[in-house]
Amino acid sequence: MPILGDLSDVNLGDNTTYWQNRSLTREDSTVGRFDTVLLNGLEISLTSSYHSGLLRYKAGSPTNPNATVSGYADEVSQDMHVLVDLTHALPPYDGGDAYAQKFLHGDLHVRSDSSGQPSYFGSATYRGGWVQANPHTLYFCGNFTVPDGSDLVPTSAYVEQLARDGVVGAGTFSWPYDAAVPPAFTDRPVPQSFNDVYATQGSGMGLAGLFSWTSGGNNATAEKVLESRVGISYISAEQACHRVADELASVPFDEIVSQARDEWENEILGKIEVVDDGSETSKNTTLKRMLYTALYQTGLMPSDKTGENPHWETNSSYPYFDDHYTLWDTYRTLQPLYHLLYTPTYSRVLRGLIAIFTHEGYYPAGRSANWNGRVQGGTHADMVIGDAYVKNSGELSSSIDWQEAYRGMLKDADILPERNADTAAWDGATKEGRGALDDYLVLKYITRNHSRSLSRGVEYSQNDFAIYSVARNLPGVSEVDIDRFHDRASWWQNQWSSAANTSLFVPSISNSTSNTTFTGFVAARNSGGEFNYTDYDPLSCGACSWGSDIYEAKVWETSFSAAPHDMARIIALMGGDEEFVRRLDVSFLPGLGTSVGINNDAGSALFNPGNEPSFAIPFLYNYVPGHHWKTANQTRATVDAFYSDARNGYPGNIDAGALPSWLVFNLIGLYPVSAQPLYLLGAPRFSSLKIHLFSGTSKETTLAIRANGLSDKSYYPQSVTFNGEKWERSWLSHEELGRGGELVFEMGEVPARWDTGERPFSMSGYK
Repeated sequence: MPILGDLSDVNLGDNTTYWQNRSLTREDSTVGRFDTVLLNGLEISLTSSYHSGLLRYKAGSPTNPNATVSGYADEVSQDMHVLVDLTHALPPYDGGDAYAQKFLHGDLHVRSDSSGQPSYFGSATYRGGWVQANPHTLYFCGNFTVPDGSDLVPTSAYVEQLARDGVVGAGTFSWPYDAAVPPAFTDRPVPQSFNDVYATQGSGMGLAGLFSWTSGGNNATAEKVLESRVGISYISAEQACHRVADELASVPFDEIVSQARDEWENEILGKIEVVDDGSETSKNTTLKRMLYTALYQTGLMPSDKTGENPHWETNSSYPYFDDHYTLWDTYRTLQPLYHLLYTPTYSRVLRGLIAIFTHEGYYPAGRSANWNGRVQGGTHADMVIGDAYVKNSGELSSSIDWQEAYRGMLKDADILPERNADTAAWDGATKEGRGALDDYLVLKYITRNHSRSLSRGVEYSQNDFAIYSVARNLPGVSEVDIDRFHDRASWWQNQWSSAANTSLFVPSISNSTSNTTFTGFVAARNSGGEFNYTDYDPLSCGACSWGSDIYEAKVWETSFSAAPHDMARIIALMGGDEEFVRRLDVSFLPGLGTSVGINNDAGSALFNPGNEPSFAIPFLYNYVPGHHWKTANQTRATVDAFYSDARNGYPGNIDAGALPSWLVFNLIGLYPVSAQPLYLLGAPRFSSLKIHLFSGTSKETTLAIRANGLSDKSYYPQSVTFNGEKWERSWLSHEELGRGGELVFEMGEVPARWDTGERPFSMSGYK
């Protein structure tokens, strides 16, 4: 943490005495670089390489004099400090303890480098966080440079001189550590000139180091600039130091930025090109910023930690990825986007997932800090593996061990995991695997003896369909396995109540000949097997969290998303094509939704644009021939209402790339269906695009997407051709898409029923 000015009124053990807000009017974010200004005038610029970061601090004029630290106006007001606080962990975001990180122990060592500047290295061990991680150690290494022309020299004026061999400009300190209560100002810790300090797990002590610089007095008008290079590692402090030396060394700031930009362009941003054809849409800078910002955000997670796994050896031949946060969020759109655009990386991600099962015994549903957890619903690594397998036409690496991948899926499907305790869920079983298999395998549904019984019941069945999708084509799988997973893929119907209903007053369709009562929804079941209607409301999800019947989605949403693999059956259970379309129409009317209270709650409709279980809903019109025009209308309306290039340009948390990947697919006019080789057609927002598919593989090709006549008023497809062939169905198979070529939409101002052909795949149609 950078601090500017005198420290006489600062308690280094209490960040409320030195923190500074950012000036939101003086902030700039571009690829490879972030610039901001604190209200006390301290300018901060950040860039990074693979395992290390470069931070530049510059003393400037305060943007709000009332917000400066004490002593800003006196003679030491431009003194600059960097606080390295090992206890500074992620706090709980909900005020509770379920998601909090805790510092346990660590060590810190300060040294003086050959230029006379202080440096440091050490380690810190933490536990907890969203995944309830076991103790895990992060190693670090940092050094400082004062660029030529900067008037800063190290000072020990803020350090109590006790040791004879202290490093100029550096001091370490410790204090009784309480994550919730900082030390009183009268007990504030004081930096001391000890070069080496550590705290054991049982000591209850926090650790930190303070590094300080003051004016050299050579040039009163010279800029005061400091650069900090920091490397991290999960293996050792020595490796962290090597990361800094190998990736940053003395490379200038702007050169690191340039290298980062080139890498992002080559690996991520260059995969989709907006062709400048002179049209209105090709010059729409807002939409282009939205597209490329979303692409950028799809590249942030998962984290490539190959060579940084402390539990088993990983290298270029045996990759490893962490920070799947979480697959419940990302399996629908992020992983399918990786398959199409970042194919070699995706092969490595898949191999890393399989390695986690091989070494730890279960796939992750979520993962961070090299630790599996938490499982929100089903085992959605099964969805990722199933989707990759059925879509693969030779573009994925031949090094993927599909047999081992299938063994991991079988473990998820058949073996009840040991039940971890969890303050978030009253019945625990949230670390990995399917914690409600004891019900599911016997009853073919899940009772309210388990938390999240309704959402888990339908998600387990989706997972089983993904396993079936692999089993039916994987060499060596028995017919018994194929048949049993085909059967289990229909068990979601055991959570469907044909009697559940809700009545709505919908003025906008009051002239319809049908009433506004909707019958047939998913519902929880009591321990005796009967459906539970106590406090049941299809328009709500109750408390909507870990201990509820349903997790982070209304009953209305979950009924649409209960079986993406069998929309034909969903349509039948909702009353047929007409009733299905009517229910979809009502989903987008404002004012009918109730707040879910937890997950990206956006808008007032039953459709929740920020919630993953709602992702497919605007595209479901494609399952009824002649209604694609409504998909074109609702997807466009959703993007325009809830997405922008502003600071808050998403309808909630981006969920590790889930929302950005949904946006990318919408802007190019496609939507992937998980665990099926299927893409539903939307309506592209650009008149001409080039999509570079499977780059870096033997299958690489280019798909051109054109929308002739597209404008703000003309956005309904009138007809579609694919590689010159008239297209009358509102979907493409993965094999068709993978050929590349040209997908052309002729656009008009009025809806057209061009999509009279075959419906998309559905399990009820499989032979």
